[in-house]
Amino acid sequence: MPILFSDKDILEMAIHIEEEGEKFYNLFSEKAFKDEVKKIFNFLALEERRHAETFKEIYKNLEKEEFLTAYEDEEANKYLHAWVSAQVFIDWDRILKEDTFFNSSSAIDLAISLEKDSLLFYYGILDHLKEKSKKIVREIINQERTHLEQLITLKKSF
Repeated sequence: MPILFSDKDILEMAIHIEEEGEKFYNLFSEKAFKDEVKKIFNFLALEERRHAETFKEIYKNLEKEEFLTAYEDEEANKYLHAWVSAQVFIDWDRILKEDTFFNSSSAIDLAISLEKDSLLFYYGILDHLKEKSKKIVREIINQERTHLEQLITLKKSF
């Protein structure tokens, strides 16, 4: 039987991932030289904000008993947090110090990498979610796949 992480923990991680994505896309849309890149990054920032709001709404609507009866395995929670930290969180210090990240091609490469990491996270948690949360996460996965396709198409134009 797979480990069931609490909805609360997974939603907190998902909210953080989406907020980091929004921050990334806003920063790079401001720095982008090409209008096409600015336009897509602005769109993706709005999408990430929408995803975060979706997860916040789910979080807000969790029944109190779900918080109290959540599966609380310390090892499972350590695993989840370590995995997400290694996969999805953005190294802002490195990005802000290296000017090379501010050219369009490098920013798109990094965005592609972040979208892939987000997809890996969401696919990875599917088996650890309760049924009612899976449908929503699958929809987010579909949207993230579309973002990845848009970025790959944009990258081909360079």
